[in-house]
Amino acid sequence: MAKSCFIVVMVALALAAPLAAGADDSIAGTRRNAIVNAIEKVAPAVVTINVVELQGKRITDPFFNDFFNLFDFHFRRPRGQTRAVESIGSGFLFDRDGHILTNYHVLRDADLISSITLPGGQDLEVEFVGADERTDIAVLRAKGKGLPHVPLGSSEDLMVGEWVIAIGNPFGSMMQDPQPSVSVGVVSANHRRVSRAVGGGETLYQDLIQTDAAINPGNSGGPLVNALGEVVGINTMIFSSSGGNQGLGFAIPVDRAKRVAGELIRYGRRRSPWFGFRGEAVESLTAYSLQELGIRAESGILVTEILRRSAAYQAGLQLGDVITEVNGETVSHPTDVDFINWGLFVGDHVRLSIDRRGKALALSFTVEELSGK
Repeated sequence: MAKSCFIVVMVALALAAPLAAGADDSIAGTRRNAIVNAIEKVAPAVVTINVVELQGKRITDPFFNDFFNLFDFHFRRPRGQTRAVESIGSGFLFDRDGHILTNYHVLRDADLISSITLPGGQDLEVEFVGADERTDIAVLRAKGKGLPHVPLGSSEDLMVGEWVIAIGNPFGSMMQDPQPSVSVGVVSANHRRVSRAVGGGETLYQDLIQTDAAINPGNSGGPLVNALGEVVGINTMIFSSSGGNQGLGFAIPVDRAKRVAGELIRYGRRRSPWFGFRGEAVESLTAYSLQELGIRAESGILVTEILRRSAAYQAGLQLGDVITEVNGETVSHPTDVDFINWGLFVGDHVRLSIDRRGKALALSFTVEELSGK
């Protein structure tokens, strides 16, 4: 009887061994998923950007202060003192020519770029190509051949809820190595509009990708990547009461970034789009003014200035017209028009819906460049 039990136990163990091995193989297979593959595809081209800002201040020379403290009349000779303030950001190589995309605000206050480093520790020699403050995008170019680069995808077909990966170098100088950090989340919202007050009203923080992937200081300029390993955005900002991640991160859509980068590479600057007119909010006018001007629209932008040589004027726009929509977007404040304008490019098509004393009209023209106007 004992011998029979022993044989049964041995058979059971023999059967269990391949089952356990099969389970291990199955688990191992799930470890290498789409997210792992995407990170391995993109991370080698992510760079750490270290910059230095030289902050100067005037102080009193202590020698003269001590000496003349012996007297009632104090003469203090000011002298200059410079303090180097270091900061860190991220970026990524996106083509075979060594071009690097990052945020303008990563470089904005920099007096010099102290280093740009690949994950393997290789320092790159770079040159400045151009930057656009309003879209918060800058382009550098690394010298060298055979540098890694990442494919740029599209932000047009992003789906709320799909996986995205934020890659960058938060607190990179504290880690003592250039390896990028990754965080995973989903697209929380698309085409997110941010208050005009964000960015001082001068930066186009509109039509953003919102994600709950952790974004922290130092992530700025790094890529937001989909599960295919394609860059779909540039990690740019967070909403936080503490300064750390709270699940409210925002990225510039890559479709806009590609167009801005193309202009910076070709022209060394972003050509300023220009509508050629100005206006004020109908809602800010008094009832008397509305009656005197014959305005019947309840909301929109009253055209108060227009240049005769502008494309808008040539298309038929007149003083006193009320613009209610630009390219299908409702406008009620002059900055609404500004944001739409800044998001366009020279040569883009513009459609205006206007109210001319109660009559609805549609006009169209092509965006022109501001320079020389």
